[in-house]
Amino acid sequence: MCSHTTYLITMARHDIQSFWLRYVSPFMLLVATMDMASAVTHYSIPEEMEEHAVVASLASDLGLDVRSLYKRKMRIDAVANKKYIDINKDTGELFILEKIDREILCPLRTTTSCYLKLDAAIEDPIRMFNIEVEILDINDNAPHFRRETMHLDISESSPMGERFSLNNAVDPDVGVNSLKDYHLSSSEHFAIEIQTGRDGSKFADLILKKTLDREAQAVHRLVLTAVDGGVPARSGTANIVVRVLDVNDNAPSFDKENYKIELMENSPIGSLVIKMNATDRDEGSNSEIMYSYSLYTSEKTQNMFSLNPDSGEVRVKEMINYEDFKIYDMEIIIPAGWYSYF
Repeated sequence: MCSHTTYLITMARHDIQSFWLRYVSPFMLLVATMDMASAVTHYSIPEEMEEHAVVASLASDLGLDVRSLYKRKMRIDAVANKKYIDINKDTGELFILEKIDREILCPLRTTTSCYLKLDAAIEDPIRMFNIEVEILDINDNAPHFRRETMHLDISESSPMGERFSLNNAVDPDVGVNSLKDYHLSSSEHFAIEIQTGRDGSKFADLILKKTLDREAQAVHRLVLTAVDGGVPARSGTANIVVRVLDVNDNAPSFDKENYKIELMENSPIGSLVIKMNATDRDEGSNSEIMYSYSLYTSEKTQNMFSLNPDSGEVRVKEMINYEDFKIYDMEIIIPAGWYSYF
């Protein structure tokens, strides 16, 4: 009886041990694996490291025997990224598998941080390790403008202090290596004012500091330079072409104010007496000139001589008789000016 009872108890102990090994041990292994995965091994490296460059001695940092890496089939897997980094199973070192461009790995980042997340795994027994490689920015990009040349049309009547928006430069680098400032080439008419957007981007407004005169200078050519904060700094440029739009601020003028013309009597009808020569420094419609007799030109004179309003040609209209009239006084005007001819 006792021996039978002992046998049953022994069998019970054996069943409990089997249960423990089949169910409890794997659960404990899972807990251990999860605990191991929660610890993250962190490294920081600059972008653009050459291929095969050593990142760190991973086996040493994880306390692994280098000689067992092949046997335990150690591998590195990228998490949601391309595999840029791998492990040398002979040395236990992490190395660059492919050169990393931070701006490609982390495009349009809202923060300055960029991470490459890796999983390291070994077998027999299975262990998992989380690895986080921070990719540090280097100043490998110069600021650049989306448009190499900006064209602005500004009226010469624009007041001092008026501002005009310019295209901003962009720099894929971050932090101190990002865009910091703008510079404008020397100009007595223009300056710039730097603005900072809510997202931290910087742009420049062109400020008119001296009124423009199209007749003195119709086109202003400027150079805008964008500079980053790297050491040494890198920069990019864009051309600004300002075309000054005309306002009607110039009066037409004749080459002479007074003329004295001798004309033979009985000159043929249609004979050219004089061709007026007026100029206007304005452009476009503001430079158009229209000739006409003033109110001080008598009707008799206007009946004797015709005036072409477009060309300014004065021609004989009626037969001229010296005995009837010896001197004809005519006054020809154009907008904003008048000149006499005798």
